[in-house]
Amino acid sequence: MERPLGLASFDEQSRLAHVLTVAVAVVVCCLGYFGAVVAVYGDLSVLAPETSVEQQRVGGVVGSICVWAYFALAFVRGYGGPVLNTLVYPVAIVLLAPFVGRWLLFGPDLAGLADRFVGLLVVEPLLTTVIVMVPGFGAFLTLLALWGTRTDESERRDWERRHLSDDFYEEFIAEDSD
Repeated sequence: MERPLGLASFDEQSRLAHVLTVAVAVVVCCLGYFGAVVAVYGDLSVLAPETSVEQQRVGGVVGSICVWAYFALAFVRGYGGPVLNTLVYPVAIVLLAPFVGRWLLFGPDLAGLADRFVGLLVVEPLLTTVIVMVPGFGAFLTLLALWGTRTDESERRDWERRHLSDDFYEEFIAEDSD
């Protein structure tokens, strides 16, 4: 079974470079998340209970912006993957890295987790996810738009040929270029 083209990495990078790109993104997210909480609240202990939603949102927004900005820069440099950098990696990292980081620092808070996720209508976790994701994705789009305005047509075509696999290029780009 073949990997879908959307989950393919950029063409001329090693597996090690790809793994390092993702690993650095996790570190960037955690630094932004925990750094924002320390900057705003003065101490990481405010994150100890799982129900500390306001503090998680503050850290989450900053972590999201940091990780999506990082993936925008990685996209421009041809590290990661076109769809992976846009959605897959940032969403997974923003949702999971802070959660795992809090549990590593303070241990699992199963009672607090149950309080947040039990019920027929789980609005708060979904709202927090939207609040955290939108600014990060906006940062990604803004940085790519700025890069796109500073790149002329021939530079863009060169970038596409150098960084996108032939299959991905033929499937998603070639029709638009003609």
